[in-house]
Amino acid sequence: MTLADTLPAAPTPVETGVVPALPDSPTREAVRPGRSTAAQVEWVLLGLAYAVAGVAVVLRFIGPKALWLDETLTVNIARLPLGQLFDALRHDGSPPAYYVALHYWMGVFGTGTWSVRALAGVLSVATLPVAYRLGRALGGRRLAAVLVVLMATDPFALRYATENRMYSLVMLLVTLAALSLVRLLQKPTILRLVGFGVLCGLLMLTHYWALYLMAGLGCCLLVASLRGQVRARARMALVALCGGALLFLPWAPSFWFQAHHTGTPWATASSPMMLIEAVGEFAGWEQHAGVVLFVFYGLALAVLACAVVLRAAPQLRRYAVAVGWRRPVAGSRFVLPTVAVALITMVVAMLGGMVASAAFAYRYASVVMPLVVLLVAIGVAAVGRTKLGGVAAAVALLVMALLGTTAGVHEILGQRTEAVLVAAQIAANARPGDVVAYCPDQLGPAVSRLLPNRLLTQVTFPRFDDPQRINWVDYAQVNAAANPDVFARQVLNLAGEHDVWLVWEGGYRTFGRSCQQIRNTLEAARPDHAVEVRSQPSRYYEHESLVRFLP
Repeated sequence: MTLADTLPAAPTPVETGVVPALPDSPTREAVRPGRSTAAQVEWVLLGLAYAVAGVAVVLRFIGPKALWLDETLTVNIARLPLGQLFDALRHDGSPPAYYVALHYWMGVFGTGTWSVRALAGVLSVATLPVAYRLGRALGGRRLAAVLVVLMATDPFALRYATENRMYSLVMLLVTLAALSLVRLLQKPTILRLVGFGVLCGLLMLTHYWALYLMAGLGCCLLVASLRGQVRARARMALVALCGGALLFLPWAPSFWFQAHHTGTPWATASSPMMLIEAVGEFAGWEQHAGVVLFVFYGLALAVLACAVVLRAAPQLRRYAVAVGWRRPVAGSRFVLPTVAVALITMVVAMLGGMVASAAFAYRYASVVMPLVVLLVAIGVAAVGRTKLGGVAAAVALLVMALLGTTAGVHEILGQRTEAVLVAAQIAANARPGDVVAYCPDQLGPAVSRLLPNRLLTQVTFPRFDDPQRINWVDYAQVNAAANPDVFARQVLNLAGEHDVWLVWEGGYRTFGRSCQQIRNTLEAARPDHAVEVRSQPSRYYEHESLVRFLP
């Protein structure tokens, strides 16, 4: 089955609105004796699931007190004038779309912690009505309702709705692009062609893993353009995708420079396990509730696989009828294309990372997160078509919503950086002329953002740079060539008769024992010192120690 074989002949009517409508009214079967009570129970359960989703929407605007490294770097780059912003991104390693959006957002709402994070929350909330329309286009109101609840309560979506990074924008654009493609293949118009192309271009300008997504989508469209009922429309969609890539061309020189000189030396390398681990991260499996939700995700996908296989094979169709799938499950025609796009994206990303020794972070998989949740939603909806009935599907949906929100709360409320404690201690005791040294430099942005302007001198190892931004160009090579003893002596000379505050942490990749060596050198020169803040890795994602060296 190709993408072309999965599309309906005519577009499905779409309802708009942030809050999805309740499922279709009970059918004739639902009003038979003994069935009306079940239908009422289903409605109550779905109403509770919507209520949990509403709580999850509110949680998107609650977060930790301080920005951690990546969030602070994003603010510090986005607040620059546009010309300087693009140059700063060359040394950072990211594409510009989210930074430009944040630049104008901060021009209106300011640079406060809640204000800058609110952009990600707004983008995440905006994804929900789009998800409803996508579910409605693929399988009707029931699938749309399930998809919205799962998207609203997914722990991964909750986490990045409260983080000032581009991942909420990525998930919104992927959902929009999926809806746009479905509409384009149903009934192509100039507006839909242009809209789909622009969305593809914006995705590539938002995160570089979108290039892998475009490769997967392009392969599926190419296959659909060769055979099937809508091969002509698939060709137009493929042309639109290629046209959207033209939006990326002005940024291509910066991308080329970044590909050769910047990277992610702090992350682990790609591996085949990333396919399973990405789904685990979507379910928030670092929390106990997330582990159970991961099991539910797996069960929903298994049910979906059974529904597709039993209906596809004529010799097995009688088993599908026995289960209750007398007709194809709503949305099941789109399962194979969705699986193909998601798998090709992740496999190409994995192989490309292994060949180029590129790193992998789970948040990069945000480019396929809406597709995975869509498959889970179709699986949950398939349960309602079995003899277990809609009550079983509604129970599963409510439990998954509760589990997702519970796991998401842990992600949202967990403090992401110890910079709050470190900055508070420095602010309370430092005097003008004191020197604050950071090793590694990755600790500088979050702490320096919280420090008052008291004429403190702040420097970072290894480049002796300002702590507000990090130069990732040839990062590993620069760190390996730096001399920690020379840096420590420079700090001592700079401080003179003033205190030295060392913000440091060991274990960072490419730094070896450099930070420990800097501390040892400072201790030898200034035996009178005190540990003001101790590192708490069990409590903080970004943890660090603070040592004060007196003259």
